[in-house]
Amino acid sequence: MLLYGQLGRDRAVMFDLAEKLEFTATSEDGRVLTALAHAMRNESARGEYITALGEDGKQVDISFATQNWRKAVLDKTRPGRFVRKHFEAMVFTHLAEELRTGDVAVVGSEEYADWSEQLLEWEDIQEKLADYLVEVGLCEEGEAGAFDAASSRRQLEDKLRGAAAAAEAGYPDNEGLVVDPETGIPSLKPHRSQGQRPSAKRLEQEAKARMPERTLMGIVARTAYWVEWWRRFGPPRATTRS
Repeated sequence: MLLYGQLGRDRAVMFDLAEKLEFTATSEDGRVLTALAHAMRNESARGEYITALGEDGKQVDISFATQNWRKAVLDKTRPGRFVRKHFEAMVFTHLAEELRTGDVAVVGSEEYADWSEQLLEWEDIQEKLADYLVEVGLCEEGEAGAFDAASSRRQLEDKLRGAAAAAEAGYPDNEGLVVDPETGIPSLKPHRSQGQRPSAKRLEQEAKARMPERTLMGIVARTAYWVEWWRRFGPPRATTRS
């Protein structure tokens, strides 16, 4: 009962945040936000199931979710319905992931701002482009003015041809590379470890020297402070039988 009560409070917090924050998609893919809007419209719904149809009368698109999530959300015995709890958990899980990757932004936020609004204007890019191309080695000094998509493609093709020619020239002496004579498919032989290099051993020793030892109880105490996992536990409720 304690766990279910905590889950109920967590659900209320998530919906409260969703109502107070303004989300926006940073690309043309707004499926998660559409699903979030559907979950919020059915927040006060009672029962185990909610309708799978959106305001337009069509089923809400949940193709953004994994197959396991879709199996949990859809009940074959109840077509046109979503399993409410699973649907809400799926929506908030993917919303958190899209906030992390920047596919969804929070209006007015700094940490979760729309990354596309932080890009330089094209006029500013043109002013810095020549120096950048020279610095990263894509062109020589004075050649940046003629550097465009076609020249970039030619440059990449030349590098690929050079790499292919070098690989072909070194193939007879390369004992790790094998080309199947029938299919022409290249493959690498399993690499046998030569053991730790002295530099790796020194790095390991230095890391251990700087890493303080922690007791098991100390680790438990620290994680309890950080994530408050202790809130999930409690004494079993006493029951009486007549």
